[in-house]
Amino acid sequence: GSYTGLFKHFFDLLDPNALRGKPVVLVATGGGDRHSLIVEHQLRPLFGFFEALTIPTAIYASDRDFADGALASETIRTRARQAVTEAWRALGREPERVGLAA
Repeated sequence: GSYTGLFKHFFDLLDPNALRGKPVVLVATGGGDRHSLIVEHQLRPLFGFFEALTIPTAIYASDRDFADGALASETIRTRARQAVTEAWRALGREPERVGLAA
């Protein structure tokens, strides 16, 4: 499996230079843990084609990480904070200066 056709169509319309050198946090959701492979096997190569600067920490959340439509997993929250910190550093800024805990 891969991402949906509508998702791919959006990127088909994007200028190939639009994301060059831009930091990108890879985030995906799915129905179970086996879907987590989309991040490394589909999204990272897609953004590699666009020469985007993909942040090392990716985030994948499945149904079990949510409760009543809200993120309930502290593990996912921690990964999100880590990814945002990495993105700020990729932009040459320190997270402490923008109110993020490292």
